[in-house]
Amino acid sequence: MKKSILLVEDTEDLGEMIFDILKMSGYQVAWAKDGGDGVAQYLSVRPDLVVTDLVMPVMNGLEVIAKIREVDSQNNVPIIILSAKAIPEDQEAGFKAGASLYLKKPCSSKLLLDSIKELLK
Repeated sequence: MKKSILLVEDTEDLGEMIFDILKMSGYQVAWAKDGGDGVAQYLSVRPDLVVTDLVMPVMNGLEVIAKIREVDSQNNVPIIILSAKAIPEDQEAGFKAGASLYLKKPCSSKLLLDSIKELLK
């Protein structure tokens, strides 16, 4: 069975590109375009992994991660932050919220796919 990934990304062209890369790599992908929708889709899809941006409308990425960890505390789903905000304080806040990995935009598709593969082992 295909592994499922929830992409939470508000930038249309970047979201499309990541969505296509994940689909072509054999993953089942759901795409939320803001943080609030990201949490709602997480609850309905129950993905194997989440990739989220930090700066988004409705709910930011840290809030998305915290909400996922709160509502699904038994399931330690891997969460990757993919963000242009990459100063040490941002990374620390991401890990404190419950992220598994922090990748800086722009990120190569190879690095993203290798990271996903490693976290889904």
